[in-house]
Amino acid sequence: MAPISGTSEAEGHYDVRRGAAAYAPIVGAFGALAVPTVTVLFTSAQPGKRLLVTMATGLLVVAIMASLTGSIGLAAIGAERDETANLPPAVMCIAVAVVVSIVSVLAAFEVLAAIYLPSARTLFSIITGVGGLAGAYFISFALGDSYRTGPRDPSVRSDWVARQWIRDQKSGYKKAERLAILGAIPILMAMFARAFIGHFAPTTANVNTLVGVGLLLAMGGIFLGVQRTAHAFADEDQKGVRPYEAYGTTAAVALYTAALVMFLP
Repeated sequence: MAPISGTSEAEGHYDVRRGAAAYAPIVGAFGALAVPTVTVLFTSAQPGKRLLVTMATGLLVVAIMASLTGSIGLAAIGAERDETANLPPAVMCIAVAVVVSIVSVLAAFEVLAAIYLPSARTLFSIITGVGGLAGAYFISFALGDSYRTGPRDPSVRSDWVARQWIRDQKSGYKKAERLAILGAIPILMAMFARAFIGHFAPTTANVNTLVGVGLLLAMGGIFLGVQRTAHAFADEDQKGVRPYEAYGTTAAVALYTAALVMFLP
């Protein structure tokens, strides 16, 4: 962006509060759409395919819980009045649940393809990976303008910014790009292996593990994200994005997506 005439401040930035408020109803509706599919699956289990039906149903239940709780978390961000420094990391944590919801639905479609359209399994597993790539990118996107958040008082802000991981626009965009690339690597590797090498056959143990880990990531992301919305007290510094929060959230969705791609039937 070009600087404002006579200043060193760049024009334009993304307001994470407005984005979260706009996404909240979309994410909630996305999870609600999975409910009819779960109902159909419960009434159409085929002999010899019950493990796959269990897997598809479990993934859809994960998607329902992750999206509904994720929409509430995003709505909480949208209700914020000020652009405090804790909001970008809170969004990144809550986004873990949203991405888990997306990839779980796509993975459930792959399981249904394995039941009814076996020749399309590889295609739908790659689609699941693409969904994870998009999710990892959108999590990294929260870093770009995070430097704009924080104290507004100029006498306080200069010292505060100097202690932050992301101090300016250039640093924010550079770290966001690096985070997106690192998040894409395990997913791309899993997609390549699935397409050209092979995959792991689903068993009761790994089906239960995938569903359980999905629930854990979704609920953990929501819990940490909501906790991160807590505001600093008057005598405390605002807490901006920390490296482990950025890399941890991206790694969580990237590795979960990679595992899904490799363990889908």
